[in-house]
Amino acid sequence: MTRILIVEPDAEATRTLEALLPAAVGESVAHSPLVQDALVSVEAHGAEVVVIGAGVSDDDALAAIAQISEQAPVVSTILVRTYVSADLLRKAIRAGAADVVGTGDTSDELREAVDRVLRHSERLQVAARPEPDQARRGTVVTVFSTKGGVGKSVLSTNLGVALATLSQSVVLVDLDLQFGDVGIMLGLEPTLTIAGAAQANDRLDAELLSGYMVEHSSGLKCLLAPVQPEEAESITPGRIARILELLSEMFDAVIVDTCAALDETVLTALDRSDHVLAVTMMDVASIKNTRISLQKLHQLGYDGDFVEVVLNRADSKVFLAPAQVEKAIGRGISVQIPSDRIVPQSVNKGVPVVLESPRSDVSKALMGIARSIVEMQQKAVNGDVA
Repeated sequence: MTRILIVEPDAEATRTLEALLPAAVGESVAHSPLVQDALVSVEAHGAEVVVIGAGVSDDDALAAIAQISEQAPVVSTILVRTYVSADLLRKAIRAGAADVVGTGDTSDELREAVDRVLRHSERLQVAARPEPDQARRGTVVTVFSTKGGVGKSVLSTNLGVALATLSQSVVLVDLDLQFGDVGIMLGLEPTLTIAGAAQANDRLDAELLSGYMVEHSSGLKCLLAPVQPEEAESITPGRIARILELLSEMFDAVIVDTCAALDETVLTALDRSDHVLAVTMMDVASIKNTRISLQKLHQLGYDGDFVEVVLNRADSKVFLAPAQVEKAIGRGISVQIPSDRIVPQSVNKGVPVVLESPRSDVSKALMGIARSIVEMQQKAVNGDVA
C-alpha cells in the first residue's frame, strides 16, 4: 500500500525528498511529476500523505492542495518551499495543507511533519475500527487555546478536581512546559515533575511514572511542568506520547493543560486525545485566535464532537453577546462559564473554585463539564458511540 505521494517535477529533488522521509515508510512511496495529476495519483495509489515539492509553483501547489482537501479530505498534504512567508503559510493552511516545511531545515521538519500526519491517520483508522475485546482506556481530554489569559489552566485544574470528587481516578498533566501554573493553582510543590519522567523514557512504566506525580488533597494526581524553562528541551514529542499512552492505561481520565500555542507539544497531545475543550473569551483577540485555531484543527482532521468550545466569562459586559461569538468563530458554544470574582480569589489561595465555592454558578458550570466527561466514558464502555 502506498502511504506517501511525492509531487515534484525535478527527478533529483524527488530523490532528495524521498531520502528525508521517515524510515518506517519503507518502499510505500509513489511519485507524480505533474501537479495537475496529483488527485488522480492519490486515487490510483491510495496515498495517505501528499508531499508537494518546491519545484511546483505556489499557485499550482495551492490549487492542488485545495482540490485534494475538497475531494479527498482524508488525505493530508505537506507543502515544501524554499522560503515560507507568513502570507504563503496562511494561504496554504486555508487551502487545507496539514503543514508547510521550509527547505532550510527540511530533514527534521519534513520527517516530523510526515510522522505526525501518519500518526493522525492511524489514530482515525483505529477509532473507526474499534476492537470489542481491547482493554478499556481512560478518556484523554486536552484543554486548548492559542491565546493566553483565557482561563485554560483554571479550567484544567478545576476539571481535574471535579472529576476526582466524582470518584474518578484522574491525572492532570501540565504540558505548558516552560511556564506551567498547575502547581501554583493547586498549592502544590513541584518537587517532582514531568521532566524526570521524560528523562526515564527508556525504562518508563506505570509504576515508575507514578513516582513522578504529586497528589492533591482531592485525590487528583498531577504531573507538573518543569521548574526551570530550559528543562523543557529534553521533553520531546515522542516522550510526551509515551507518557500520555501510559497515563491513559492507568486512569479513568487524563486532563492535559497546554501552552498558548499550536506547536509539536500541543499537536502530540491532540493526536492522543479523545476530546478537546477549546477555551475562548469575550474579547476580539481571543475570538480571532479561536477562529483561526479552529480552522487549523479542522484542516488537521479534528472535527465533529471531538472539539467543543468553552466560552469563559460569558456574561462579561463588553458589548458582545455569545451569539456574536458563535457567528465570529463559525461554530456553536458548548459551555458558558460566567464571570465571578471568586475565581481569581481561589487562584490566589491555591484552592480550586469547585472546592472553595461549590454552590457558585462557576462551579456548577465546571461540574457540568466533568459530568459530561463521565457520561462520555460510560458510553464508551457500553459501546454507545455516536
